[in-house]
Amino acid sequence: MNELLKRYLYVDPDAYYISNNGKEYAQSVHGRSYLRYNKAVKQSKMAPVPVEEIIEIIKEFLSDIGITTSENPVMNNPLSINYRKIKEQYQLEDQRDIVWLKFTQDGYLGVVATSDDINFDIPNSKEDYDKKHKVYNTYTQKYEEQWIFNTSGILVHKLNKSWDESFVLLFPLKEITHGFKRGDIEHAIGNLLIENNVPILDYYSHMY
Repeated sequence: MNELLKRYLYVDPDAYYISNNGKEYAQSVHGRSYLRYNKAVKQSKMAPVPVEEIIEIIKEFLSDIGITTSENPVMNNPLSINYRKIKEQYQLEDQRDIVWLKFTQDGYLGVVATSDDINFDIPNSKEDYDKKHKVYNTYTQKYEEQWIFNTSGILVHKLNKSWDESFVLLFPLKEITHGFKRGDIEHAIGNLLIENNVPILDYYSHMY
């Protein structure tokens, strides 16, 4: 099981770039960085894959790596999800031990994500792309500047698409394979879908 999971934990070499100071950074949608947007354009020219097929691909994979999940991962009214109840129902170690996927209104998978923060954030205009706000970091005990809008929302807006807010796919991750974390499962699922020709608009997100 571990070998199957490890097989999908590779990182696309284009997901990072080396700056002038020699440090490695994740590709961005800000400033003069266009790679993630260009990749989203290419993905949007592929045919979207039906939600039912995506569900079967993921469920089979999770079963093969020994993770118990929901038989029906379609969650309606996603902004009203009770994460604590899901944790209890699936006996999760942490209520953030879920992978979720959201789609555009025209059926494209927008992003593969993890944790208990399902959202449909999207800018109102291109003027909003680079706006920041200060957020308190409980670890550093300092306020830090962060982008207001996430990458997937910016990409969807740039593509003139909108989120389908009526549902998400939610996969609780019961009994995560020993030695791995929820982020590893997110990473593997994203690459698994790519290998199955499922277009993902925010193509690199699950690799970070």
